[in-house]
Amino acid sequence: MGDKWFSISKLPNDIFAIMEPFHFQEVISYLIIGKKTALLFDTGAGIGNIQEVIKELWDGEIIVVNSHVHFDHVGDNHLFKEVLVYDCPEAIDRLKKGYSQAELAPHNKSDLFEAGYFEKFAKKNYHIKPCNPLPVDDGHIIDLGEREIKVIYTPGHSPDSIVLLDINSKALFTGDTYYPGHLYAHYEGEFYGNSQIDIYANSLEKIAGMADELISVHPGHNEPVISPHILKKAAKAMRQLANCDISDGEHLFGDLSIASLPNSGEEVEGYVIPDDLFVYNIDGVRIIARRRHK
Repeated sequence: MGDKWFSISKLPNDIFAIMEPFHFQEVISYLIIGKKTALLFDTGAGIGNIQEVIKELWDGEIIVVNSHVHFDHVGDNHLFKEVLVYDCPEAIDRLKKGYSQAELAPHNKSDLFEAGYFEKFAKKNYHIKPCNPLPVDDGHIIDLGEREIKVIYTPGHSPDSIVLLDINSKALFTGDTYYPGHLYAHYEGEFYGNSQIDIYANSLEKIAGMADELISVHPGHNEPVISPHILKKAAKAMRQLANCDISDGEHLFGDLSIASLPNSGEEVEGYVIPDDLFVYNIDGVRIIARRRHK
């Protein structure tokens, strides 16, 4: 592609996975093409120009939807006329505000990039511009032309998290509600909003209940295609964590980049940096949360 920051995979059913493999977040956005229009699910971290990529894949109308408003999924929102986001006042306010250079500094360090990419892409003035958000509700149907996409509200990781169900192809786009990696259930504060483990477990159980009917699942990080049945395992693990039915976790302290936080002792406005973070490995599902074991 024209912008070398991205790696593109063409998936079945006119779906493109637009990956950013050179930052540790490995965020993935998706272009879903219908007969009349296409839907872009998330716009990446704003390090490369995702709009230039889209132009090489589709020359028609684009509907942009955010899985949630964390910085790594909304970076290029401002390049599009409007963006659909779950109807959460804090999320809408954040998109209207954008993210400042100071707020993003913890994610703009050389050791978070593959060799050679920090110098090329991670400019000192890295920030995310405001955009024009439009609220969308749970159950809303987006018609792409002989292809219907359903919005499903799945809070827990963040208060505004959604997934998208491609009704026709039985594909689920999970954003950060599930991905193969450390699931984040530990956030507090203005920058990320508050994670809620009980609610997160409810959301995972909701989508796990769909697993037997799904053909594919497309997460927001790390891998563009996973088996739907992994959702059942993740839901079970999060419920155990919610019930505190777990053994000791691995204490995190000092370098908190694995938790996408500033390091212990740093002070960055908007972040809450707990000193009681743990990684819990529950039957292979890794979850970062505040202390849940006795």
